[in-house]
Amino acid sequence: MTPPSKAPMSGLRTVKRDYSEPTPSQDSASEIPWDPTPPKPLTGIEKRLRDIQDAIESKITSSERLLKKSPMLTLPKSTPTSMINSAPASTSHSFPNSNKRPFSSQQPGPSSSAPPPAKRRQLPETWDLLSSRTDFSEEPPFHSNHASTSGSGSRSNPISIGGTTTSAKAASKPAPVFLSKEQTHILGLVNDGMSLFYTGSAGTGKSVLLREIIKTLKKKFIKIPDAVAITASTGIAACNIGGVTIHSFAGIGLGIESAEDLTMKIRKNKKASARWLRTKVLIIDEVSMVDGDLFDKLARIGSLLRKRPEPFGGIQLVVTGDFFQLPPVTKGNVQVKFAFEATRWNECVQKTFNLTKVFRQTDQTFVDMLNEMRFGRLSANSIARFRALSREVEYDDGLGPTELFPRREDVDRSNTTRLSRLPTQSQTFFASDTGQIEGPQREKMLANFMAPSQLTLRVDSQVMLIKNVDETLVNGSMGKVVRFVDPATYGTESDMDGEVDEIGGGDGKGGKAGSGGKVEKKPAGSGKLLPIVDFVIPGRRETRRVLVTPESWKVELPNGDVQVARSQLPLILAWAMSIHKSQGQTLERVKVDLGKVFEKGQAYVALSRATSLEGLQVLNFDPKKVTVHPKVVEWSKTLETITE
Repeated sequence: MTPPSKAPMSGLRTVKRDYSEPTPSQDSASEIPWDPTPPKPLTGIEKRLRDIQDAIESKITSSERLLKKSPMLTLPKSTPTSMINSAPASTSHSFPNSNKRPFSSQQPGPSSSAPPPAKRRQLPETWDLLSSRTDFSEEPPFHSNHASTSGSGSRSNPISIGGTTTSAKAASKPAPVFLSKEQTHILGLVNDGMSLFYTGSAGTGKSVLLREIIKTLKKKFIKIPDAVAITASTGIAACNIGGVTIHSFAGIGLGIESAEDLTMKIRKNKKASARWLRTKVLIIDEVSMVDGDLFDKLARIGSLLRKRPEPFGGIQLVVTGDFFQLPPVTKGNVQVKFAFEATRWNECVQKTFNLTKVFRQTDQTFVDMLNEMRFGRLSANSIARFRALSREVEYDDGLGPTELFPRREDVDRSNTTRLSRLPTQSQTFFASDTGQIEGPQREKMLANFMAPSQLTLRVDSQVMLIKNVDETLVNGSMGKVVRFVDPATYGTESDMDGEVDEIGGGDGKGGKAGSGGKVEKKPAGSGKLLPIVDFVIPGRRETRRVLVTPESWKVELPNGDVQVARSQLPLILAWAMSIHKSQGQTLERVKVDLGKVFEKGQAYVALSRATSLEGLQVLNFDPKKVTVHPKVVEWSKTLETITE
C-alpha cells in the first residue's frame, strides 16, 4: 500500500484506508472533535470480562435463544439440551484424570475465512452459554447427559453426574442446607475463633455441620488458602470431607517417635513445617479413632514448631466424632486411650457439645432403641424388637438390602458371588490414578477411596451412588444397572422427557420410547460403553434413570498439592459393604449379621446406618454383642447440650 499524501495538515483528521485497493487513502477536509483520552478497544480477555459483566446485568441474549438462532447447533427434537455440552466419547474404559475438558464437536469455532484479528476477537454466538459453566479447570473431565423417572408416571429433569447441566428445564441443584439451632450455635462459635469439640449420636448431622464449618472458614480465610487444615483419623474419613489424614498433615509418618524427635523430622521437611506455621484452624474428624498419646504428641509438636507455649502452638481446633463408635486401634493387650484422656485435651478444647436432634431416623421408637444400644443399656422391650427384625424383608422394585460385614474379605466374596449369578455380559471399568505420591504409600492412600480401582458391572447389578448430585440423588442412593450405551449416540436415543428406548436386535437403530419411530443415529466413535442406572428415590415409589459417567476424587494438602487422585464411575456394587466404610452413610435398606461383629461399637455403627425399622434386617441379635467402653459412658456425662 502506497503511503498517504504528505500535504501539510492542521489538527487531527480522519484517515480512511481501504484494504481492497492499493491506492492512497483520502484525507478528510475538516477537523473532527476528539476526546482527550480515547477509549481503548477491548480485545481478548478484556472483551470476555466485559461480556461476563453484561451477562450479569442481563444485557446478553439468553443461551436458549442463541441455541435456536445458531444453525451450527441445530439438534434433533429428541435431543436434550444438556447434550450440547457433552464431552466426546473416550476410546477406553479407563478414564483419564485430566484437569481440562475438550470442547464438544457440536460447539462452533471461529470462521476460518475471517482475517487474523477477527479470529482472536470474534466470539461465537454461544460463548455466553459456554462461559456460564463452571471453569473447566475445576470440573472433572466428563459428565453425564440424562436422567429420567419411571414407575409413577412423573418425570424428573435431565441431570449431570460429574458436570453441570444445561437444560431447557430447571437444572438439578444440591439440596439447600438448613441447620438446627444447636448446629447454628456451634457454627457461630467456630467462626468467632473458639476451639471446641462436638459429637452426637448417629444421624444427628455431624457431617452436615462439618461441611458448613469448612465452607464458612474457607470464606473467612479466603486470602490465605492453606489457613484451614482439613484432616481426619482415617483415610476413608479424610476422603469423605476432602482432606488428608492427621498423620499426613503433620508429616509424622507412623508417629511412633517422641514429640521432640518428630519435630526434628518435620523441620527437615520444608512443606510439612510450612503447613504447621501457616495453619490457622486445624479440623480433626473421626477423633474417636485418634489415640490419646498421639493427640498429646501433636499438641507438643505444634508448640515446638510455632515456638508458642499453647497446645498446637495456638492453632484453633475444631474436633468432631463419636466416641461410642469405633475406638482407636491398639496393638496386643495395650489398653485403649481415648483422645479425651489426653493430658492436653482440656487445654485445647474450650467447650464440648452434644448434638441431640436426630435427622436420619424419624421413628422415635427406633431412635430410642438406638440410643439404648449406644449406651449399652438395652431394655427387654428393645431386645425383643431387635430380635423380631430377623424376618426377611421383600421389596417390590427388585432391589435388595445392602448387607454389612465387619471384614472386607466377606464383602468382596458376597458381591462377587451375586455378580457371577447374573447371566449378562460383564463390563469392566478401570480407574485412572494420578498424584505426587508414589510407591506403597500411594496404594494405601488410593485404597481409602470409596471408588474402586476396578469396577465390574452387568445388567441388573445392584449399585450404590457414592457422590452427592442433588436432593434426590445422594451418596448412598441405590439403583440397578438397566443397560450399557455408547455416550456418543445416547442423545439420539432419548427424548426431552428422558424416556430411553432399549437398544436391541443388533441393528443399531433406536426410537422414541413408545412411539415406534426410528431415529437416525450418530457414529459410535469409540465404542466405549457406560451404564444407565435406575436409582430408587427414597420415600417415593418411583425411579430416576441416569447415564452415569466418571467422577474424580483427590487427597489434597492445604496448600493445594494433590497427593493422589482417582477418576472412576461414582458407583460401587451394593449387595454388600464393610461396616468400616459404611460409617457416615445413610442407607434405606440394611441387613446385618451381628454374629460376625467383634469390635466395640461395630453393632451400633451397623444398625444406626438404617433409616427405619421397616428397612432393617438383623440376624443373630445378641445383647452381649452390643458393647461400649465404660470410659466413654462416664465421660459423655460432661458434654454440654444446647436447648432449642
